[in-house]
Amino acid sequence: MARDCVVHNKDFDRFLALLIEKHSVFGPSDNDGSNGFTRIETPEQIKLHRGVAHFSFKNFFFPQTEVLFSFDLASKKIDAANKETEDGKYDILIGLRPCDALAVDLLDQVFVVPDTKDVYYAERRSKTRIISFACNEPCATCFCESVGCAPDSEVGADVIIYVLKDRYIIRTVSQAGEELINGTGMHFDAASEKDRAEKEQMMTDAKSQLTRAFSVDELDDKLANFDASYWKQICQKCIGCGICTYFCPTCHCFDITDDTEGSQGRRIRTWDSCMYPLFTLHASGHNPRPTKKERMRQRIMHKFSYSMQQYGRRLCVGCGRCVVHCPVNLDLRAVIREITEAK
Repeated sequence: MARDCVVHNKDFDRFLALLIEKHSVFGPSDNDGSNGFTRIETPEQIKLHRGVAHFSFKNFFFPQTEVLFSFDLASKKIDAANKETEDGKYDILIGLRPCDALAVDLLDQVFVVPDTKDVYYAERRSKTRIISFACNEPCATCFCESVGCAPDSEVGADVIIYVLKDRYIIRTVSQAGEELINGTGMHFDAASEKDRAEKEQMMTDAKSQLTRAFSVDELDDKLANFDASYWKQICQKCIGCGICTYFCPTCHCFDITDDTEGSQGRRIRTWDSCMYPLFTLHASGHNPRPTKKERMRQRIMHKFSYSMQQYGRRLCVGCGRCVVHCPVNLDLRAVIREITEAK
């Protein structure tokens, strides 16, 4: 299924223009706003070579605030809020880095499962195609290889693009990606052995820039110690702001509320965070996670232990956003190292 083709720099804007003409394209731009990926109207708007986007794609599939449906109790009428898409047209997310594409795949494990499928997420996901870009120069805060990702990971992408000096290698990863590329009507030259060799060397150089931040294999035994003393130590700097969970592309906790006036109302879903004091507060007034220690333990255990038990995968892709945006410089890499090195 995978196919490598080449587009020279002078033709790449035409490739983007054809995608924009035929589909709704979203990508990182100078004005990425709260959505992280904004609607792209012209090829010049998109900024594809600036590393991991400030915000992740998460708000696209799983909005920070979302009306699930509106209702009228008097007439017993319910209006769903699902978005309609024209047949044959897709939303395209372009410019995700491999860590974010992997995060899409991880969120699919949470929201698109037969018994508990989230219809709102699943509808948007089914009508979206992912075009990721391999990382030539990982950021200093990236630690993707420590959690099983890589600068050229194809997981979660329909198409992955490699940026060479004077050309792009476009690799179709899925059948949907193949149909998307063919649907542009543009002629592509097949990648040569020279093209592939240059791509492989570029990826080797990129991987050499990554240092192993920690070993997740050493975590399993350590995390089994639920009452370890290090939980109290590693949470000392945390101020419970929740920024780490909001920027994280795989965190997915939410709250649901009904906003009503008279007989009419709306059911609204909003992001929530396990780092907030009221997150697990019971109606009785009891809170099983009353301090930062329990809340920090929950976040780490959920990402690196509970997710392994439930999905067989860890809910961290090493994008480094939690490292970059933490206002008190609480570095997840250091936290994991402290846990693995604890006696």
